[in-house]
Amino acid sequence: MVARVLSVVVLVCCLQAVFVSAGKRPDFVTDEMMEIVRPDKEKCMAEHGTTEDLIDEVNDGHLQDNRAITCYMHCLFEAFSLIDDDGELEVEMLVGFIPEEFKAVAEDLIEHCAHLKGTDPCNTMFVMAKCVQDKRPDLWFMV
Repeated sequence: MVARVLSVVVLVCCLQAVFVSAGKRPDFVTDEMMEIVRPDKEKCMAEHGTTEDLIDEVNDGHLQDNRAITCYMHCLFEAFSLIDDDGELEVEMLVGFIPEEFKAVAEDLIEHCAHLKGTDPCNTMFVMAKCVQDKRPDLWFMV
């Protein structure tokens, strides 16, 4: 259970609300945390043909509506139970795991971006992620 909670915290922080420069892993995301996320990351990468190069491009600010990335993001959100059975973002759960120092910023991003819809679940992840990246590029990092 502790590993799952840590994984969710890392995923939430890395995907939506951490103060980092583009492409750089935040200091508080430790190697141990990345190791916890690794099995789900590898599974989602394999399922959707995602490469580290594609992830690096996104972290450098070049998010495109590429299913290898957007479906990868959706897969990670599913793996960490941040999407309900109807495909809706579990906003309350997401907010509950965000560190206190990031809550105000995260709540603003969630208010503006979390309820946006795309043409399918993967495109919805793109639309939400693009909103976050456009609104606060300084807060973007993807595992």
